[in-house]
Amino acid sequence: MSPTHPIQKIEDLECFLVGGAVRDQFLELEGYDRDWVVVGASPEIMLSLGFVRVGSKFPVFLHPETHDEYALARREQKSGVGYKGFEVDCSSDVSLVEDLVRRDLTVNAMAMNSDGTLIDPHDGHSDLENRILRHVSEHFVDDPLRVLRVAKFAARFHSKGFQVHSTTLELMKTIVESGELLHLTAERIWLETRSALSENNPSIFFRILHSVGAVEQLFPELLVLSFDGTGSGACSDIHVLDNAVQFTDHEEYRFAVLAYCISSTVSQEVKQFTERRPKLEFMDGITTVKKLCSRLKISAKFRDLAVKVSLYTDRLRFLDELEASGLVVLIRQLKGMNNVEQFLNVVNACRTVLYSTQEDSKKVDQVIEALLVLRDKILAIDRASLAKQYQGEMLGQKIKEAQIDAVREFLNSRRP
Repeated sequence: MSPTHPIQKIEDLECFLVGGAVRDQFLELEGYDRDWVVVGASPEIMLSLGFVRVGSKFPVFLHPETHDEYALARREQKSGVGYKGFEVDCSSDVSLVEDLVRRDLTVNAMAMNSDGTLIDPHDGHSDLENRILRHVSEHFVDDPLRVLRVAKFAARFHSKGFQVHSTTLELMKTIVESGELLHLTAERIWLETRSALSENNPSIFFRILHSVGAVEQLFPELLVLSFDGTGSGACSDIHVLDNAVQFTDHEEYRFAVLAYCISSTVSQEVKQFTERRPKLEFMDGITTVKKLCSRLKISAKFRDLAVKVSLYTDRLRFLDELEASGLVVLIRQLKGMNNVEQFLNVVNACRTVLYSTQEDSKKVDQVIEALLVLRDKILAIDRASLAKQYQGEMLGQKIKEAQIDAVREFLNSRRP
């Protein structure tokens, strides 16, 4: 329906606060984004009022002063595969109710007008109070991305007692069985996964996906892990991700924990695993992590840290068993001599893994602190003095011997 009055200024727009902003307001959460739906307007009107268009496919605009997002109300009709397979109608006669019905969950399909009146055609407020994540309509199955999004919301709100409704889980299974997940781009899968890693209970994201059969299609490398708490070791259950939340809010560290768990479990149980899943090729742990990162086109920052943590965490775990020469080699491999930032980043990520998979955090701290001291001892070697006495290969040999001697001296000082 067209507006009943001419739109000449921003205040004339018929706007509604929608989605997560309304949901999080009722949950008394802070820092939520304020998203708005505009009814009865057109792209031309929005631009004439000073809004800046940011949406390529959908008409989404930024407010000229607040920079909040304002989207024109729209209808959607499934026309192809994947989450982009829709025909979109953003004409001025699209109603608010028509816009809300296209949304994923009832708790995300509420709106509020300028005087604070709630518009809730799908009983989202009731589901909010009952801590239920429920689909809005049968059109839920049109968008395969919703499988990942619902799992992410489940991870975000698990600590508040939210559960995915059984009928919604069944529709998620329907999407998986339809093969629609296979049309999601690697970049979008990783984007949602990275976001899920930042939630309070990231393991729930993977547990929900596993329960509807999505892990086998999206993350087959994770099938070595347990999703129900029956893992045979400290790092063989997906729940270890929630342990990591206690120690870091860095997404790349949390992903490194997940990568280590995959690598470690594959390395320890590869024979049993291949017997249990004969269709999956034989891979060692590091290769499995690299394959996951390559397939999902995970950024080099995340990939490189994940690989290094998978390679070196167990060497740090058993640091006391290494001889002085082995410790010097380890510190060299960790770039402790020439790249302080990278060295500390890898060591701190390994520390997070050890915290997450080992109960004795005091021992972890002692190991890491010993490693840092050893690095300082090595760096304190007076290379200039040695350079006055030796040259070429002999100089390199003498520096190495001095480093080993410094490490050995420190180790002897710690022994009773």
